[in-house]
Amino acid sequence: MIKLVLFEDTNELADSLIAAIKQIVPPNGDVIRFDAPADGDGNIYEDRLVATLSKPPYMDASLIIADRDLSKTPGFSGLAEPTVRRVAHTLAIPECTYARTMNESEFLRAAEQRESCIAVSIEDEEKCAAQIIAIAQGFADIRERLSQLQTGPRRSPGRLLADVLGKPEYADKISLYASGDQNRLASVLRPRGEGNYEKLNRLTCLLGYWLWDSVLRYPGVIVNDVAASSYLNIHVDTFLHEADVSGVFEAARYAGPFELARGPLWWRGMLDDMVAAEDCVDGRAFVVKRLSKHVLRSECCEDHDQQAGYYCMLSNQPVSLKNSKGGLPWFPRGADLARVSTSQYDELGPWL
Repeated sequence: MIKLVLFEDTNELADSLIAAIKQIVPPNGDVIRFDAPADGDGNIYEDRLVATLSKPPYMDASLIIADRDLSKTPGFSGLAEPTVRRVAHTLAIPECTYARTMNESEFLRAAEQRESCIAVSIEDEEKCAAQIIAIAQGFADIRERLSQLQTGPRRSPGRLLADVLGKPEYADKISLYASGDQNRLASVLRPRGEGNYEKLNRLTCLLGYWLWDSVLRYPGVIVNDVAASSYLNIHVDTFLHEADVSGVFEAARYAGPFELARGPLWWRGMLDDMVAAEDCVDGRAFVVKRLSKHVLRSECCEDHDQQAGYYCMLSNQPVSLKNSKGGLPWFPRGADLARVSTSQYDELGPWL
C-alpha cells in the first residue's frame, strides 16, 4: 500500500494536486493532506511534526510531499520545507519537494552539498502527480527487494544496492559512486539500536536517495537516453525520436526503482556487451548492422564537427571530451561520462 502525505498551505493547489494524484494512485493507495493539530502551540516545530506524523492517519507514510513555501500553514507560521525534510529523515520516511520552477542554481547548490533531496516541477500537475507516484513506488520497490534479500555477511553500500537492483556484477562500479557520499552512506553500516522494521525503513530511504541523487543522475554505470546516444555515437535526435534505433538496445534498458520517474535509462555495461557481441566499433555501427539503415553520428553541442561521447550535466546535451570539463568535486567518481561543457563552465566556473 502507498500512503502519501501532502504538505501544502494553499487550499486551491492542495485540492487540485490531490485530485490529480487520486486519478492515478494504485487501488490500495491513498493521499492525505497534512492538517496541523490545534494543540502544541509554543513547542518546537520539529518535535510537533515528529509527534503528529507518528500517529494516525499519517503514520506508516510511504512518501511525504512538501511545497517549498509552507509559511501559511495554520499553527506553523513560517514553516519551511527543509524542516519537513529533517523530520522525514528523523522518521525514516522518504520525502520529495515541488516548486513551479527548478532552476540551475538550485541544482548546483544541492549537488555541491550532496543533499538527500528529491525535487519535482509542478508546472504540469498531471505530470507532477505521475512523478510523485513513481517516486513513492520506487521507494516501495526498494523496500520490498531489501526484505527479500538473504541474510549473510554485512554488505557494502555498493554491494547492497547492486543486489537490490538485481545486478551484483556491477557492485564494484556502483561502489565508485560512494565517493562524495560517505556521510550519507555511513548510516548504512552504522548500527542505530533500532528494530528490524525501523532498520528496513531507514535503509530504504538511504539507498533510495543514493540511487535517485547519484547513481541514476550522473551517467556512468547507468545512463539516460541523451548520455546513451552520445556514448553509442548516435545522433541524439535519432536515438530519441526513431524508435527502431533505440529499440535495438531494448535488452539493455534499466527496469528498476524510479524507472518511470527518471525516464528511459540504460545499463552501460549491457550496451557495451551488445556492441562487442556483434564485433562493432560503436553503437552506431551496431545499429547499421542490425537495421541496414543510415544513422547520423553523435555531435558535440559545442562543436558539431566533433564527435560527442560524453554528457553535459547542466545543458543535458552530448559533449566531447575536448570541449568539456570533468572531475568536478560534486561528481561521483563512478560518473566518468559526466562533464560540463566549455561554455557552461566559462559562465558558471566560480560556482562550480
